[in-house]
Amino acid sequence: MATKVVGIDCAYSSSVVEIPFSEKSEVEAGEKVIFKDEEGKEEYGVVKYVNQDPLDADKILFLSKILRKATANDLQKEESHLEQVDRAITLCKKLVQELNLEMNIFRVGYSFDGSKVHFTFTADERVDFRDLVKELAKNLKKQIHLRQIGPRDKAKIVGGYGRCGRSLCCNTFLGKLVSINMEMVREQGLESKGSSKLSGACGKLLCCLRYEVEAYKELRKHLPSVGSLVRLKESPSASKDGLVVALDVLNQKARVQLGEKEDAIVVGPSGIDKIIKEPELNKS
Repeated sequence: MATKVVGIDCAYSSSVVEIPFSEKSEVEAGEKVIFKDEEGKEEYGVVKYVNQDPLDADKILFLSKILRKATANDLQKEESHLEQVDRAITLCKKLVQELNLEMNIFRVGYSFDGSKVHFTFTADERVDFRDLVKELAKNLKKQIHLRQIGPRDKAKIVGGYGRCGRSLCCNTFLGKLVSINMEMVREQGLESKGSSKLSGACGKLLCCLRYEVEAYKELRKHLPSVGSLVRLKESPSASKDGLVVALDVLNQKARVQLGEKEDAIVVGPSGIDKIIKEPELNKS
């Protein structure tokens, strides 16, 4: 039987950690908790989901567990860390500028015991931040950790609203981010929309482009490809042979040009007798 997990948004690392689910925990999504990390230390976080399949079974923290729901004292302690975050991020940005590093620091988290500080940043290239770590440790007198993430992961952490007007999928219900590619765009006939309309808040292809891909693939099986030469069962002209020039996949229609001087007609799969020739690019 697969291990069920509890997902906790860890304040220190700004990432979701998964620990084995236990009925004894009695926690619900949205509750603030104190949990034991992989080193056996207490950390603070907010429960994102309970009793679910893991996003990555290889990253489950089997030695961790929820210790308690956050008490008033726990929350006060966490509040005290938040007061130091502004100073830490201001210092880090100043040092980044002085060291001439191409990186964008956007999130800082303190461990629950206050001994460690975690900086999350984005950058176009890999960054050698060893000197930055030394300077931060000298100024903050803490153990320093830096983590570089991509623009999609940043959007998942920061959140926001998509072009649909709803909260970003990655920040709400999407767990593991999967690859989105141009093949998905072409499968749905959206390549003419332009990159600006196909890009999300992160600047990458919209996550929602994958939601209907399989449906489109299934529907396309009943239609000839654009560029196919087909024979119609019935035709308004002398010729029944024509070239498929466009498809309406959702409505299961194909636009067929019968001749250069004739108007194109629209037919469904039932109106096509057979495919005479597939376009060259679809041949395997």
